[in-house]
Amino acid sequence: MTRETTAGVPMAVVSVQEALDGNWKRYRHQVDVVRVQNPPTGRWAELAAAGFLPKPQVVVWRAATAGSEEEFLNGLNSRDRRNVFAARRRGLAAGLRFEVRPVSPELLEEFLLLYESQVTAMRHGWLIAVQHRERILAAGEQYFAACAWDGESLAGACISLQSRDKDEVRARFSAVAPQYHATGLARLLYMEVIKEARRRGFTWVSLGSDPNLYGHLAKPGLFGFKSRLGFVALPSHLVDPESGSDQADRIVNLAALTDPSFVLAYAIGPDGRPERGAALRLEMFSSIEGLDLRPYSPAYLTGVRVHHLRKPSLDTTTR
Repeated sequence: MTRETTAGVPMAVVSVQEALDGNWKRYRHQVDVVRVQNPPTGRWAELAAAGFLPKPQVVVWRAATAGSEEEFLNGLNSRDRRNVFAARRRGLAAGLRFEVRPVSPELLEEFLLLYESQVTAMRHGWLIAVQHRERILAAGEQYFAACAWDGESLAGACISLQSRDKDEVRARFSAVAPQYHATGLARLLYMEVIKEARRRGFTWVSLGSDPNLYGHLAKPGLFGFKSRLGFVALPSHLVDPESGSDQADRIVNLAALTDPSFVLAYAIGPDGRPERGAALRLEMFSSIEGLDLRPYSPAYLTGVRVHHLRKPSLDTTTR
């Protein structure tokens, strides 16, 4: 059993037996998450019964580009379609101009200024695009940028990676200047990426991958936003068999995590056991009474369950 801090979130990493024996409880008031890494599938039912939720470590967001934009939008519910149309009206009123460009060193530098400002404002921000700067430029022909301009100023951009092997365009890094958040510009940039992926003949478009703990690096609102754009969260190994692993998490506190926080756990199969497949269910943790679950309940999930925790608190003393 080890105690560690991952990007600001205190965790206890335990073995299967320590999880089942309850030895982790000595850390209950010192960590937010108790985790079993790569638990054998034969023990998943026992872990689930003990409150440890078998789940993919990483989820990938994917959607088909569809035959046309009209077909893609028709796949959204009426409210989400209206959100796209409303964002377009606001973008037009703001005088924004959209275009797709290659990722030049000059454009990347301008984008990274927006990106750093956006990420450093986050509680657990991670400047991954900055770390990948040289890698992006070295493979520049594989990337393109969907950009929004206000005159000569970059209002926002989404840098995407195309892969013919996967028949996919993946939106890798996105940033929007603060004054354009209310226009729904992020939504418009992703729609531009989908349009360009379709134009280039790709079947799939991806909004990237998230660590499967919403309330940490990825926030609950991000899950709702991606779902409302018509994307589905899938265990990463279904898209890339070499990526990702499995975990069994038990959230015991919300001191460093947001309230609410949640994971996408493997769905329960016909035999009553968690089943490693595409089907996922949402396991929500919150101290909020009467929490509105509608933003977190897309149709592709097999269900939503709420676990009520006490108000966030954390004892950082060593015991």
